[in-house]
Amino acid sequence: MNRKIVLAFLTLIFIFSSCDDFVYDYGYVNFAINPESTEYYNLNTGNRGWEYFEGGLRGVVVFRINYGEYIAFERSCTEDNCHGRLDVDETSNMLLVCNKCNSQFIYVDGSPTSNSKAKRSLYQYCTHFDGTDLMVYNCN
Repeated sequence: MNRKIVLAFLTLIFIFSSCDDFVYDYGYVNFAINPESTEYYNLNTGNRGWEYFEGGLRGVVVFRINYGEYIAFERSCTEDNCHGRLDVDETSNMLLVCNKCNSQFIYVDGSPTSNSKAKRSLYQYCTHFDGTDLMVYNCN
């Protein structure tokens, strides 16, 4: 009797652990920059600055939300089977666009727009600004 209970319990664990949750496409990121540097002109331009960086899986984009507040995202599209590279829509500087599947994501939180094929938000990297240097790194 105990064997049947243990076997049933192990079967349930196997079934639930084999359910495949969505896994984000991202890579290792760990860099620091001085965002006030003239090297990062786009990050300091207009109301919402942004700049592309190497790292991650398909690159990293960093947005300046306001002075002293930054947000960073992986440039990989989250649409299933797309895996396109995202670019900032330079007409508005408010959207990240996948040219492969035409999904669009809002720069403030990485969420997809209502007309996007992608339904999952972008992978967000952690940022920390100490007043001089901006650190961008993996959160987990």
